Amino acid sequence: METNLFRYVWEKSRSEQVIVLLIILVSIPFNWASFDVPKRIVNDAIQGRAFRDGHTTATLMDITLSLPAFLGGASFRVSEGIQVGQLGLLFWLSGYFLLLVLINGAFKYVINVRKGILGERMLRRMRYDLFSQLMRFRPEDIRAVKPAEVASMIKDEVEPIGGFVGDAFIQPVFLLSQALTALVFIMVQSVWLGSIALMIVLAQAIIIPILRREQLRLGRERQIASRQLAGRIGEIVDAGPTIQGHGATTYVQSDIAGRLGRLFDIRYALYKRKFAVKFLNNLLAQITPFFFYAVGGFFALQGRLDIGQLVAVIAAYRDLPPPIKELIDWDQQRNDVTIKYEQVISQFNAEETVELDEADGVARLPETGEIRLDGVQMLDNRGQPLLTPLSARIPRPGAVAVIGPHGGALEVLGRILGRQAMNYSGRIMIDGAPLSRMSVERASHLIGYAGNEAEIIAGTIRDNILLPLKRRRPSLRPEGKVAPGEQRRFVEAIRSGNTPLPFEADWTDYEGAGVADDAALAARIRAVLDVLGCAEDVYELGLDGKVTVGLRAEAKAQIIVARKAVAEELGRSKLAGLITPFDPESYNANATIAENLIFGARMGPRFANETLLFEPYAYAILKAESLVEPLVEVGSRIAATVVEIFAGLPQGHALFERYSFGSGLDFDRLGELTTLLNKHDMRVPLDAMAERDLVALALGYIEPKHRLNLLDQRLQQRILRARQSFKAHLPADAAEDVHFYDPEKVMLGASLRDNLMFGRIGHSISDAGRKVAVIVRKALARAGLDGDLYRIGLDTDCGIRGRFLPTRLKLAVPLAQALIKAPQIAVLDMGAFLATSAEPDQIIGRLREHCAGMTLFLLVGDASLVADIPLRIVFDGPSGTIESEDGKHARNGAAAPLQRRNGGERMEARP
Repeated sequence: METNLFRYVWEKSRSEQVIVLLIILVSIPFNWASFDVPKRIVNDAIQGRAFRDGHTTATLMDITLSLPAFLGGASFRVSEGIQVGQLGLLFWLSGYFLLLVLINGAFKYVINVRKGILGERMLRRMRYDLFSQLMRFRPEDIRAVKPAEVASMIKDEVEPIGGFVGDAFIQPVFLLSQALTALVFIMVQSVWLGSIALMIVLAQAIIIPILRREQLRLGRERQIASRQLAGRIGEIVDAGPTIQGHGATTYVQSDIAGRLGRLFDIRYALYKRKFAVKFLNNLLAQITPFFFYAVGGFFALQGRLDIGQLVAVIAAYRDLPPPIKELIDWDQQRNDVTIKYEQVISQFNAEETVELDEADGVARLPETGEIRLDGVQMLDNRGQPLLTPLSARIPRPGAVAVIGPHGGALEVLGRILGRQAMNYSGRIMIDGAPLSRMSVERASHLIGYAGNEAEIIAGTIRDNILLPLKRRRPSLRPEGKVAPGEQRRFVEAIRSGNTPLPFEADWTDYEGAGVADDAALAARIRAVLDVLGCAEDVYELGLDGKVTVGLRAEAKAQIIVARKAVAEELGRSKLAGLITPFDPESYNANATIAENLIFGARMGPRFANETLLFEPYAYAILKAESLVEPLVEVGSRIAATVVEIFAGLPQGHALFERYSFGSGLDFDRLGELTTLLNKHDMRVPLDAMAERDLVALALGYIEPKHRLNLLDQRLQQRILRARQSFKAHLPADAAEDVHFYDPEKVMLGASLRDNLMFGRIGHSISDAGRKVAVIVRKALARAGLDGDLYRIGLDTDCGIRGRFLPTRLKLAVPLAQALIKAPQIAVLDMGAFLATSAEPDQIIGRLREHCAGMTLFLLVGDASLVADIPLRIVFDGPSGTIESEDGKHARNGAAAPLQRRNGGERMEARP
């Protein structure tokens, strides 16, 4: 990017700057006229100078146009004007002054609006340019930057730069035009008064910038300290769980407190300097009227200056200090912003960058070819070898096994082949084209890489798997009528230097994936997940997925059909006792007290267990049915029992999971409640917070699971009565917060599994969950809901960095991304993923079959999984040995050209 801010601004906004500058030039005569009219009002209208020599009227609007002498000097009278008296002249001139005020105000409005729009467009352009520049970094350079610092620079640090961009050329010209107009007008009226004003202005222009240099230095220190603080906070947040685990929270809090203290000291010194400069600036600005009144009054008394001129000078000076002050502020802002711009740009102008796009699109490689490695090696930042020189010639297509311990040279070679590391020496040639010089677009089409780290973005599983296919640029030619909003978005994107391609359009590269439409693409996703053995994991996520309002009506009807099929299947298999169905007239022993009370899926936090007692409507129902005291008693007995059971047990013990009541209370809080209850005087009401927590404990109680013998028939009947009251009197504003259980309707907000079971699995039956899962799958297949279940699974939110996904599926997403785009070269690091699988050899077999037409690099730690692959690169530390089927090998890249023999799959190494 351009390193000079003013060159950058002028290159990117020249035409708009020129338009605003022309508007400023047009406004100058009107500004001058607004200074002159007060003099005419005082001299001609009030003092009557226009009515000297016995004249009772004055002429207004007498307009005559005269040609220059070289054109003949002829005159043309446009208007003879009108005759007015002294009062009429006063009103006409006052109206003229008001008109000039409105015109000048309109000029300022237009200039400021256009300047603001220009600044916002340039801010948008600058942020986009910085982000685009970041995308041109080499992969290892992107990993080296701190995300928090980069985000802070793009979002926050360029904000004042963008605000200044609109002022870069326009503001000084506009302010100078105002200041010079006022100063020249004062000079015309009185040279002495003009000279005084000029000296004060020069003093401000010279002294104030000198005093502000220290202010600028402190501002730079503040910016650097703020950026470092943001980066340090980002690091601590990333390592937050580890810091908590090691008990180092106080230590890092001290670090942040120290950084905040240093930042405070800088800001404190900055504020003292800032307001000292402001005081001096205001003093110089306010002392000038003293000279005007004293010197100007003296001249007026001597007759060397009339009253009208003095009033006009004072009125003109009123408009002189503000632009001078703003010019000084602009100069300080210029210095400050220029430094900020240079600092930001220095972080984004990397020495080596990559090309993003291909000018003529990406053509596929020929069906056969060669990948050549010539002395490829990589060193770390201390000069120690991560990969010693490696040379090989690998024909395409084919399979190559890369074997070695993970985290060493195996991973380094994988990143190099996947173009995720470019700071290596040597060359990698693909059909004679160097890999390092390929554009990002071409390399991403040809190569599919999956490392051992799952880089998952926020979104659904489907979004993440299809991310590599979001590369087909949508057409800019609209189909049908263009909406006004879309047209404005397009124009603004162009004027701001952003891409006009709409994010909402379909970017999916169907052709690159080898499919024709969405249905074929969905089938391909399924095929890729089947290869990885993860389709069942997606189905499980689908069963746990929430049924939402947006689900298709046919799917909702099919869920009801499948629900009945599940009940029938349970009856046929004589396993009906596995599930206790939801019955409006009976208490479900395998459900919590809260579920029995509300008897519906809760759509939001309003009726959560933790705060149910503080919800006015729920509290009224519990109070009316006399349930508050019994639930407090149940909670008290739970707390006492759990504290007694857990005493002395280590964290993570199996009993912790069994006796979790869904209340979010930790063991310490339970101990506090027990202590409070032991000391409680029964004659005094219980503390409200303690009562709330005890009720929350009771609401999560399930008798067959917890087996504390706390529920009797009488309490169950009272809960059933409360259930009827809760549903019958539910206020209208809570209708969207609960979806009541109904055997003929889907339960919105509940999982698909709960919808199909329409009940709760018995806690007293061993292995009940697995048996029910088998029956549910059979019922879904019979009802034809497999596809909907699979779609719900793919639409599961991954969370930040995939934290909502099971480990196996989280590791499978990068592999699926590499395979979904059908690359010609696939580099797959399988170590971590295979460690989570019970059938690694079968996955390798399916992968090889799926990638039969590709050049497949399989990075594994267990050599037995790839024993039948004829070509292997085996690492022992940073050194690699290339082995072929016949036992010949080359070590450390002694030239090892590998060729097909007789068209077969067998390969050999020739020394």
